[in-house]
Amino acid sequence: MRRLAAVIVLFGCFGCSLMTSKEPAKADFDFGPLATARMRNASTSPEATIVVYDITAPTWMDNSSMYYRLAYQTAANPMPYAQSQWVMSPAALLTQRLRSRLVDSSSGEVLRVSAHALAVYALRSELVEFEQIFDRPDHSHGVLRLRATLEGDRVWAQRTFAIEKPAPTADAAGGVIALAQCSDELAALISEWISAIQVDAREAVREEAPTDPLRPARAPLSASSTRRD
Repeated sequence: MRRLAAVIVLFGCFGCSLMTSKEPAKADFDFGPLATARMRNASTSPEATIVVYDITAPTWMDNSSMYYRLAYQTAANPMPYAQSQWVMSPAALLTQRLRSRLVDSSSGEVLRVSAHALAVYALRSELVEFEQIFDRPDHSHGVLRLRATLEGDRVWAQRTFAIEKPAPTADAAGGVIALAQCSDELAALISEWISAIQVDAREAVREEAPTDPLRPARAPLSASSTRRD
């Protein structure tokens, strides 16, 4: 009798262990490897030192949770996935991505704030939206919105970037792919935006530069003064 009871207890414990093992393990995601940058172009590559400050985010978003919304049901209710999350907060992941992209696409150097206090440009950014939105149960897309401010010598500019990418699957893994693509496009757009601002700033300096009073004025060319070889 005792032997039978022991066997029953043993099978009961074995059954409990099987039930426990059926619970899926929590999955941690990042953005994956950085996509190969496009060929450098002198007109679109930043040429100055840029300090990329840590991206900030609202308190509710400043954690490793992976959020989604059911736009067709309760659009005002962001919900975290139970078994999927980021390896760190989206703001931290985006900061790393942006620094990596600017280092790869520029001839200048991207420094941490503590490494160099005096830089030509400082980039400050605030993450406004970063989530997977379901338009219907079988279709979703990733949404990223970020407000960036560039400060520097004679420069102050601000722009809000809004990017959406379709998710290949209507689950957490699909949301990761869509949001990673959003992040790569954001980094590329910010790099191009900074480059354009630098070009405009250089042109403005040239236009405002005073003429050298010691340099003799150059007579305009005329038909009679044109040199003939």
